[in-house]
Amino acid sequence: MFLNKYGFTTLIFTLIISSTFAQGFKFAALSDSRGDFNGVNDPVVTALITHMMVTNPDIKFLVVTGDLVNGHDDDPARTKRELLHWKEVMAPLYNNPNMVWPKIWPVIGNHEVRNPKDIDNFKEVFPDVFMNGPAGQKGVSYSFDFENSHFCMINSDHWYYGDPNDSTDDRRDWHYIKDLDWVEEDFKAARGRGVEHIFTFSHEMPFPIGGHLRDGLPNLGKNLTLPMDSTRLWYLEQRNKYWALMKKYNADAHICGHEHTYGREEVEGVYQVLTGSSGAPLYNFNPTPETDADTTIRFELPYEKATTYYKVLDYNYGPGKNSQRSENFVGYKAFNYTVFDVRKDSVIVKMYGSFPKEGSRSEMGTKIKLLDEFVMKKK
Repeated sequence: MFLNKYGFTTLIFTLIISSTFAQGFKFAALSDSRGDFNGVNDPVVTALITHMMVTNPDIKFLVVTGDLVNGHDDDPARTKRELLHWKEVMAPLYNNPNMVWPKIWPVIGNHEVRNPKDIDNFKEVFPDVFMNGPAGQKGVSYSFDFENSHFCMINSDHWYYGDPNDSTDDRRDWHYIKDLDWVEEDFKAARGRGVEHIFTFSHEMPFPIGGHLRDGLPNLGKNLTLPMDSTRLWYLEQRNKYWALMKKYNADAHICGHEHTYGREEVEGVYQVLTGSSGAPLYNFNPTPETDADTTIRFELPYEKATTYYKVLDYNYGPGKNSQRSENFVGYKAFNYTVFDVRKDSVIVKMYGSFPKEGSRSEMGTKIKLLDEFVMKKK
């Protein structure tokens, strides 16, 4: 069942009416807006959403795929204050009469869950989501239909799986999709209702493109060596099972963040669209022999160490290769947001971005403009 705040009947009625009369619609996505202004990069994300409303005044809603704020390990109240500040920065969208409830759909990221109390705080700050997720994930994993499409929001950063009565038992539970059975049932039910498109969202990416080669949904860990141990194999298999579901149910795209850059690629017939910085410090792409450097940004690896990961992930690497999963990879090291124009048989995707100021990874240096455009054809 798919309950919204108004009840099951309303949702099904909306689906039927929309499917009958819709001529298409637009939604937007961005991610990783954290920064130094009370946890948010106010100047960058403000410039992006202002440009969005002017350039695409007909978008129906925005999806934000995590790391809205910096968060804090030991002060969940501070993280909550940062999230409330983020909502103030996003007020132009929340107050936009052209957009539909709840205007912004949030997806939780690792920076929002740095303390066991953070999940409850996140749900308190963002109460207007559907409560139809799996057990233990209500309010952070959820799904809904809009017009001719299905949207599935998946929590990839659960954080806490310790004993809630033991204050010292604080263990991380992240970098993977836990509830694959729920995901499949969700996809199956959506197809049964006749939706034409399926879009999925999580903070972390199935196919790392730069900056987080060691984690993301494959979660291969630090200092990877071969043969892999059983833990590394388990995480990789979880990623593979998830992508198999995307193919089985003919999903259009997985839209995500976590890596602070932009990249899109088609992997076995399904797109990954990583729209990964609306303010967080920009990352480099996976190193190649031609782009390797002696020094790296935090988390980034030199090419020599990265090749072990490339081998496990079946990436295209070596001289003249892009060090990505697909040869059709397109990427830009830019602050960005992405607009999806959903039609009956295709989705037109446009990315608008700004390149950084020289010597900075957190400040815009150019005007925002259209940097990438492509079409996802319905199969």
